[in-house]
Amino acid sequence: MKPQDILPDNINSVEINGQVLRKGSVAAFMANLSVIEQPANYPEYEAAVKDLIELTPILETLGVFKHFRLRSEKAITLITDIYPHLTGKIN
Repeated sequence: MKPQDILPDNINSVEINGQVLRKGSVAAFMANLSVIEQPANYPEYEAAVKDLIELTPILETLGVFKHFRLRSEKAITLITDIYPHLTGKIN
Protein backbone atom coordinates (compact mmCIF):
# COMPACT_ATOMS: atom_id res chain seq x y z
CA MET A 1 0.00 0.00 0.00
CA LYS A 2 1.23 3.49 -0.83
CA PRO A 3 0.49 6.80 0.94
CA GLN A 4 -1.82 7.94 -1.86
CA ASP A 5 -3.88 4.77 -1.32
CA ILE A 6 -4.62 6.00 2.21
CA LEU A 7 -5.12 9.70 1.45
CA PRO A 8 -5.12 10.81 -2.19
CA ASP A 9 -3.01 13.86 -3.08
CA ASN A 10 -6.05 16.14 -3.10
CA ILE A 11 -7.19 15.09 0.41
CA ASN A 12 -5.33 16.47 3.45
CA SER A 13 -7.30 14.97 6.32
CA VAL A 14 -9.80 12.32 7.27
CA GLU A 15 -12.22 12.08 10.18
CA ILE A 16 -12.19 8.89 12.25
CA ASN A 17 -14.34 8.52 15.38
CA GLY A 18 -14.99 12.27 15.40
CA GLN A 19 -11.29 13.11 15.32
CA VAL A 20 -9.70 14.91 12.36
CA LEU A 21 -6.48 13.21 11.31
CA ARG A 22 -4.25 15.36 9.13
CA LYS A 23 -1.78 14.17 6.55
CA GLY A 24 1.69 14.54 8.04
CA SER A 25 0.69 13.82 11.64
CA VAL A 26 3.06 10.87 12.03
CA ALA A 27 5.96 12.82 10.49
CA ALA A 28 5.23 15.77 12.80
CA PHE A 29 5.19 13.45 15.83
CA MET A 30 8.58 12.04 14.80
CA ALA A 31 10.03 15.53 14.28
CA ASN A 32 8.87 16.56 17.75
CA LEU A 33 10.49 13.44 19.23
CA SER A 34 13.77 14.56 17.68
CA VAL A 35 13.45 18.03 19.20
CA ILE A 36 12.80 16.82 22.74
CA GLU A 37 15.85 14.54 22.59
CA GLN A 38 18.16 17.50 21.86
CA PRO A 39 19.68 19.78 24.50
CA ALA A 40 16.85 21.99 25.70
CA ASN A 41 16.23 25.20 23.78
CA TYR A 42 13.30 26.13 25.97
CA PRO A 43 10.87 27.77 23.50
CA GLU A 44 11.47 25.08 20.87
CA TYR A 45 11.35 22.29 23.48
CA GLU A 46 8.14 23.65 25.00
CA ALA A 47 6.46 23.84 21.57
CA ALA A 48 7.62 20.31 20.69
CA VAL A 49 6.24 18.89 23.95
CA LYS A 50 2.90 20.64 23.39
CA ASP A 51 2.68 19.35 19.82
CA LEU A 52 3.76 15.84 20.84
CA ILE A 53 1.03 15.70 23.49
CA GLU A 54 -1.59 17.02 21.03
CA LEU A 55 -0.57 14.49 18.36
CA THR A 56 -0.57 11.46 20.68
CA PRO A 57 -4.34 10.76 20.46
CA ILE A 58 -4.10 10.97 16.67
CA LEU A 59 -1.36 8.35 16.56
CA GLU A 60 -3.37 6.22 18.98
CA THR A 61 -6.44 6.48 16.71
CA LEU A 62 -4.29 5.52 13.72
CA GLY A 63 -3.14 2.41 15.59
CA VAL A 64 0.54 3.41 15.50
CA PHE A 65 1.17 2.19 19.06
CA LYS A 66 -0.18 -1.27 18.20
CA HIS A 67 2.80 -1.74 15.89
CA PHE A 68 5.55 0.60 17.10
CA ARG A 69 7.03 1.29 20.53
CA LEU A 70 8.77 4.47 21.66
CA ARG A 71 12.37 4.17 22.83
CA SER A 72 12.63 7.69 24.22
CA GLU A 73 12.22 7.53 27.99
CA LYS A 74 11.62 11.28 28.01
CA ALA A 75 8.76 10.96 25.51
CA ILE A 76 7.29 7.96 27.31
CA THR A 77 7.22 9.87 30.60
CA LEU A 78 5.74 13.02 29.02
CA ILE A 79 3.02 11.06 27.24
CA THR A 80 2.06 8.66 30.03
CA ASP A 81 1.86 11.51 32.55
CA ILE A 82 -0.93 13.00 30.40
CA TYR A 83 -2.35 9.74 29.00
CA PRO A 84 -1.84 7.09 31.73
CA HIS A 85 -3.89 4.53 29.78
CA LEU A 86 -0.97 4.35 27.31
CA THR A 87 1.42 3.01 29.96
CA GLY A 88 2.75 -0.27 28.62
CA LYS A 89 1.28 0.38 25.16
CA ILE A 90 3.84 2.88 23.91
CA ASN A 91 6.94 1.27 25.39
